[in-house]
Amino acid sequence: MISLALASFAMFSTAQETVSEVVVPTKSHSVVTNSFGSNWFVGVNGGVNLYNGVFMNGENIFNHLSPALDVYVGKWHTPGFGWRVAYRGLNIQSYKEMDHSAYMNYHFDAMFNLCNLIGGYKADRVWNVIPYVGVGWAGRHAFDENGESFDEAFTGSLTANYGILQSFRVAKRLSINLELAGTFLRNGFSSISGTQGHDMLWTATAGITVDLGRVGWDNAPDVEALQGIYGGMIDGLQGQLDDALAANKDKQNQIKALEDANKALEDELAALRKVKPVNVSESTFFEFGSSKISSKKEIMNIKAYAEAAKAAGAKVKVVGFADVVGSSEYNVKLSQARAEAVAKVLEENGAEVESVIGYGESEEYKERFLNRRAVITVAE
Repeated sequence: MISLALASFAMFSTAQETVSEVVVPTKSHSVVTNSFGSNWFVGVNGGVNLYNGVFMNGENIFNHLSPALDVYVGKWHTPGFGWRVAYRGLNIQSYKEMDHSAYMNYHFDAMFNLCNLIGGYKADRVWNVIPYVGVGWAGRHAFDENGESFDEAFTGSLTANYGILQSFRVAKRLSINLELAGTFLRNGFSSISGTQGHDMLWTATAGITVDLGRVGWDNAPDVEALQGIYGGMIDGLQGQLDDALAANKDKQNQIKALEDANKALEDELAALRKVKPVNVSESTFFEFGSSKISSKKEIMNIKAYAEAAKAAGAKVKVVGFADVVGSSEYNVKLSQARAEAVAKVLEENGAEVESVIGYGESEEYKERFLNRRAVITVAE
């Protein structure tokens, strides 16, 4: 379980790092809708008006250009569609006897950004081409050369407006505009017949537009592309998870095999502990009059006996002997010293010594050197 947890943590940490590096694909012709307070604009343009009555009287049009002023406020609802409410006015000049007319035109325009509609929205686009169409109302108040009003000099007309606006962005909220516009007016709006069925006014202006509120749009994410990206990532993660689960299962199988092997060893050890050890004796021989173990071979034999007794869980006892040379008291002390020397090696190697006895003189064997010994046996 610990291995699985660590593998899962590493896998999901890697997945998080991978996700953070993914660039979210977007659709160039689809954006996230902004709030009502976003993408408002105001603008002011100045330029000239030209009325078509000049052509009807065969006069030089450059003598009849009049100043024009545009003021407007509007909003873009999408990168490609917006509207504005505008005032266009100041003066128009129609023919020689009518020196000028005060002019006003209030109109509502529907605007279409062709660059965004065709090329998709780009926040860093500099040049935008924006045609528009609209409707409104126009009024005219005529004055003669002396500044006197004509009788019934004030006239009005419904208007149909159209034009094209070219916008050049110079800062995040500031654009420079060039605009060419046309206005359809009723026939005789300036007291002289225009073209058949209606009069015309053309306007050319330049100015600035200032954006208000939040500017721009966020491109809408490409859901299908995201599904493809994250679907592939999920499949990869699922594969990693399956591999981790399979590896964990292998580890569990290995642990189970080790547990089974350990159980078998414990059973064998328990069986061995139930077996009564065979009472085998081991003799260590000493030099005449000495209690020092005479050789490394003797020490190795004692160690081997100690390990066997320890493994069998048996206690041992040691009995020391001496030959018949010397007094009985001396031989008892010498046999005890020999037994204790052997017992010390046994204990140092893990055997549990139950008793250490110095027997004294022994004539068990005719050869006296065989009686100079210490005997190790299993305690009853």
